[in-house]
Amino acid sequence: MNIVVIGGGVAGSTVSRLLAKNHNVTLIQDRKWDKPCGGGTKIRAFEEFDLDTSIIREKFTSLKMFYKNDEIDLDLLGENLCIVFREEFDEYLRNEAKNSGVNLIYDKFIKIEKNIAILKNNKIKFDILIAADGVNSTVRKHLGLKDIPKVLTYYARIDKKIEKPLFYFDRKFGDDFYAWEFPHNNQTHIGSEASSFDNFKKYLNIDIKNKGYFIPSWQKNIQIQKDNIYFVGDSAGQVMPLSFEGIYFAMMSAKILAYSIENNLDYKKEWNKRLLLQFKFMKMLENGMKNNILREIIMFSFKFKFIQKISVKMWLTKIKM
Repeated sequence: MNIVVIGGGVAGSTVSRLLAKNHNVTLIQDRKWDKPCGGGTKIRAFEEFDLDTSIIREKFTSLKMFYKNDEIDLDLLGENLCIVFREEFDEYLRNEAKNSGVNLIYDKFIKIEKNIAILKNNKIKFDILIAADGVNSTVRKHLGLKDIPKVLTYYARIDKKIEKPLFYFDRKFGDDFYAWEFPHNNQTHIGSEASSFDNFKKYLNIDIKNKGYFIPSWQKNIQIQKDNIYFVGDSAGQVMPLSFEGIYFAMMSAKILAYSIENNLDYKKEWNKRLLLQFKFMKMLENGMKNNILREIIMFSFKFKFIQKISVKMWLTKIKM
């Protein structure tokens, strides 16, 4: 079977590599670029997807949360969180896919004509097309599907060294969500919802030019398949609500999609079976954080170690395939 994958980020590279064992897979990547992303993910992903741990740039056993006058150290129950550099990590994943037999082409997707992917410099016939082309998916637009709900965030990199990820839950810094600082060797990646980024910069006492990008806002009713065309990763909105954790869930969603295709199963049903409950719970918390009273209660609860432990264990729960 001929499978064309549009988008060589985390989701696209992963599903390509998994499907290449039994199919003729072509992976289309527009260009090499550094996705604006904090790069945080579960270390467990490296074992689950058989990845080289040398690509990890930072490892953490805890993180810190700030809310009003409180500082909360969250114990991650071991070295369970890591940072990768997205340009480096994504290229590594594309090369892993290529080494698994995937035909990797750098080209630009234009449109689809009768099971033919029309690229700027190529035309490729497919039996299945997988769109992993991000939150602003060109494939979705071409098919006339609804855009992915999304949140505009601003980010920047600053010359500052911090020891662990920092999360700020005051509304003036993160509005409905949170602001963050992620270590990147001797630099720090900062960001927040666009409406509150200036306040966050003032708090950090920095004056730096920022860039903007959209993060998918997951909804249960997002369409992730149309006939023989599938969507995965950001193009399917598969980013965990509230935490905005995207890397691990893009890879896991890619694994579920590959499993569904290999076994001729309903992709939506298989994804729901493994991830819907967790996504719905986090969406409920995300909506709760938009209410000032509920935000106060949620943040107060994290002062208790048993709440922290339960939360981290939920985060570390292995998804069964």
